[in-house]
Amino acid sequence: MATLPLLAAAPTTDWQTHGLCRTIDSSIFFPPAQFEHKPERETREKRAKAICGECPVKAECIDWALTTKEPHGVWGGYSESERKQILLGKAKVNAA
Repeated sequence: MATLPLLAAAPTTDWQTHGLCRTIDSSIFFPPAQFEHKPERETREKRAKAICGECPVKAECIDWALTTKEPHGVWGGYSESERKQILLGKAKVNAA
């Protein structure tokens, strides 16, 4: 009988209960279903990033988004395109 490889433990999500985003309308962090013009997207992302900047679990949030390759929204103060650049090795996560 063949043995199956052990699966890596799924990242924990306990940190999410402490996120500032829990008390704020999620539409600030995620794009609308319909088309969003660039200035609207930039304004929405700027608001989300300001909230993330004050969040006590910002580091855990960006770690989660990068580990799970979260494709949508602002996580840990980083937009979709910024996380893509980090995953491609073209940018780094700021420690601050």
